[in-house]
Amino acid sequence: MKNEIIEKIVVNEKRELILKIMGNGRSIYQYVYREAAGVYWDNNQKAFKSTSINEWTVSQWFFHIKDILKLSLNVELTIDKNVDWENISDEEKRKIKTHYNTG
Repeated sequence: MKNEIIEKIVVNEKRELILKIMGNGRSIYQYVYREAAGVYWDNNQKAFKSTSINEWTVSQWFFHIKDILKLSLNVELTIDKNVDWENISDEEKRKIKTHYNTG
């Protein structure tokens, strides 16, 4: 299993959840769209992203992306202890951090 570390978690102006990883990623990441699960690889940002967040919360999308990557690409996402959060509510941060026990 490949491990990727998330350095930045953002909800952008299009209401997409962006999970920017450290490093450049791998070319196989571009194929995650084939799962038809609303998860994509953005090669310019070196990040995984969701479709527009409408009915789900940020944390629901986060865990959905995490699960899709694990199942389809054999990639485990972890978050850096100094992850940069942008446009994420404290409640949603807490839900994600609790999963990783990072306080």
